[in-house]
Amino acid sequence: MDKRRAAWRCAISMGALLAGPGMCRGAGQEEDRAARREGSDALACKGRRCVSPWFVYKDDSGIDLLKSRADIVASISVCGNATPRFIAECRKLGIATYKLVGGKPQAFDTDPHRLATIKEYLRICRDVGYDGIDLDFEGIDGSLREAYGALLRDASRELHGAGKRLSICVSYVMSTRRTTTRTHMEDFYDPKVVGETCDMVRVMCYDMYSLSGEGVGPISTQPWARDAMMYWLRYVPRERLIMGLPAYSGDFEMALGGKKERLYSAPKPVVPEGTVVKRVWLPYEQINTYKYDDAKGRLHLFYASDAAGTRAHLETAERLGVFGIAFWHYQAVTPEMWKAVRDWHQGGSGAEHGSPWLAFP
Repeated sequence: MDKRRAAWRCAISMGALLAGPGMCRGAGQEEDRAARREGSDALACKGRRCVSPWFVYKDDSGIDLLKSRADIVASISVCGNATPRFIAECRKLGIATYKLVGGKPQAFDTDPHRLATIKEYLRICRDVGYDGIDLDFEGIDGSLREAYGALLRDASRELHGAGKRLSICVSYVMSTRRTTTRTHMEDFYDPKVVGETCDMVRVMCYDMYSLSGEGVGPISTQPWARDAMMYWLRYVPRERLIMGLPAYSGDFEMALGGKKERLYSAPKPVVPEGTVVKRVWLPYEQINTYKYDDAKGRLHLFYASDAAGTRAHLETAERLGVFGIAFWHYQAVTPEMWKAVRDWHQGGSGAEHGSPWLAFP
């Protein structure tokens, strides 16, 4: 998964780093901002809409990217080693910050390893100024389910004791591929423990068809993402759920062993001038797809993540009563997608295409 590779590049001590929970905007946002400037604890979504994207930190100039949308961005999950200055500037903007962390099983597989990892989380929050930690362990064997549950319980207790928050990134693959024994990565976390320990649960409603896998298909669809959120609503209150959305598209070369590409900030194929491209809107999936032949005559299927697909996901959040959304990642969100988010944040679902089949859990 691309996000996992990015997380590995955001390394600290025993792991790498990924996304974070959100503080809410809307009515009362100025009061929330003022409270955060005074160092108050980060709030979960309590009846107001949250926009809490992952943010790839490169240097302190990244704060300029946030200023133009500080009115709607409640928090960021920082992938990278941000400086205390950057975190302080985010606080001035009223944006809460979470450190994205992950890594290998050795981060928590034994009691000493688990305690050392949690100690490092606390140090990072203290020294850099983060409001909390966002866990994104992926590809862990299901035999470590209990050990990971212990990490969640202990990290939650210690972070809360220090006035910090615990967020987690979770998938939906685990609920669609069940086995008789827990030996697959989809089963390494217990959803009940997640619901009991985490202040924010970020459901990664993307990589429906991973570009690192063998399948060919969409990055995300409205029905699939809806099912993902409804699954997690069985374990986590709405106000603590974040619906994670893609800001990248997938381009598949339709041949055995064909090339697969993940394209950020690309709502449609980037092809040479004169290339014939056919767009098809899929009404059930609520996504745009494109077909074209490359210079060698090979057929490509392009599954878009764009403003139309984003509006469909926002409609799902609206109908399910989920207050928080996120994007992987902030810098890849297009202006058209941001407009859809602003419409949703200000009270409308932003939906362009109706979906009467949507049901409440």
